[in-house]
Amino acid sequence: MAINPSIKELLDKLKKKFFDVTKDLNEISIFLCGGSGKEEKFRRKIGNGISNIVSNYKYSVYYPEDMFIELILGHKKQDLLTLENLLANSVNAVTILLQSPGTFTELGAFTNYKKLKDKLIVVIDPKYMKKRSFINLGPIRFLKSKTKSKILPIPLNDKNYDRLVKNIATYARAVAKTSLPIKDFSNPIFTYRFYLSLIYVFEPLPKDAIFTISKILTDNGNEIIDTAVEVVINSLINERKIFLNYGNLLITPKGINDLIYNNETKKRSLMVSTFLTKLRLEALNLTLRKDYGKVWGETKRT
Repeated sequence: MAINPSIKELLDKLKKKFFDVTKDLNEISIFLCGGSGKEEKFRRKIGNGISNIVSNYKYSVYYPEDMFIELILGHKKQDLLTLENLLANSVNAVTILLQSPGTFTELGAFTNYKKLKDKLIVVIDPKYMKKRSFINLGPIRFLKSKTKSKILPIPLNDKNYDRLVKNIATYARAVAKTSLPIKDFSNPIFTYRFYLSLIYVFEPLPKDAIFTISKILTDNGNEIIDTAVEVVINSLINERKIFLNYGNLLITPKGINDLIYNNETKKRSLMVSTFLTKLRLEALNLTLRKDYGKVWGETKRT
């Protein structure tokens, strides 16, 4: 797959800067599953509470509907379970609030998934714990006796809000000790800032070029990595951090703020800004001097 050698040098510099496997070692990432409607509102309240905990750990909470809606409803219509498995491999812990039939199905599926069975936190109302149901006699009993996952018997209501936030965070730390996320291009969370920096440096960047870049930098691009790229790009667009204009991706002021200033000290923000500006000037010099289509090689996708 052809690409301009000078562009490849810039890509390697970005990868080295934003693809740091040692960064945020104290971060606990949580995939928070639950019901929709009123149940979703309560779930997001719980998620916000966890994210706002002030401690030696940084808690990051993610929701399936935020990251996957475009892929579920788009022309490819990928199934939610496949996408959730992708994200679940990218976080420390997967928390399921058992609130609806849909969450019971998720619990059953995740319990039978080898890579997930030891990283689950299942929150269930105590009044259901002693009932002779399929959930208790099947997934719950299996998780308690055969895995490192945690069962949290707390009623899912506002009265127990503080207790839920505190206990989910505590259990997530425990699960995270033996559950490290995959840190490569198949992880949409880990590659989030890398792709944002990529668009900042090369905008306007053809969307198809993103897939070319991921294959070049991994040497073995595959369908999982393509899906991870789609998740990141759709998330950035939905969060209004980038936008798509006639097939090209451009960064917004909100995206620049997130990339350079979010959770950074003034000194580090200045260093990141200086680094990106230098690469941006180099990229402009390259792309303006050459036919833009040839800079990225063949980027058409079927």
